[in-house]
Amino acid sequence: MRLINTWIYITLGASLIGVFDGGWLSSMLSLAPQYVWHGQIWRLVTWALIETSPLRLMLLCVTIYVLGSELATMWGERRLRRFMLHIVIAAGVVGCLLALVSDTAWYMRHHAGWAVDDAIVIAWARQFPRQPLRIYGLLQLQGQQLVNVTIGISVVFALWYGPIVMAPELAACAAAALYPAGWLRR
Repeated sequence: MRLINTWIYITLGASLIGVFDGGWLSSMLSLAPQYVWHGQIWRLVTWALIETSPLRLMLLCVTIYVLGSELATMWGERRLRRFMLHIVIAAGVVGCLLALVSDTAWYMRHHAGWAVDDAIVIAWARQFPRQPLRIYGLLQLQGQQLVNVTIGISVVFALWYGPIVMAPELAACAAAALYPAGWLRR
């Protein structure tokens, strides 16, 4: 799968460069509402290609490789790319709009590892509703259960950190859960 390999290589490369260059690349690619509102609209897409947490970076690459590969096989690479662009851009726009009402969110920088992970997991659960997914060898979920747990985890973090701060991640969950099934058919 060319899309999957390219996506992983770009994400790994950009994230590692972002660590070793002192954070310059990650600051230029991240979703930063104050800069988006001043014309740096590329951030609505590029925030999906950078992750600063090593654990989330590993989880993101595994999710893209395992679940993203299955989605690419079922939908085709073009539809998977379109789906992810819709989700990432919608989540970024929601985050930027809500940042207008919050001084804290206005200055935050988002990296999309969490949002992309959630979108892929939810899309996979919707596409393969009877196929179980075992999480850390402890919990086995499938279909709507997996969607609900994925959204629930993001909601718990939003209660902890604040819904406006977690707006892009919550928006990615909602967009993936509500994405029209007809748009995904081949």
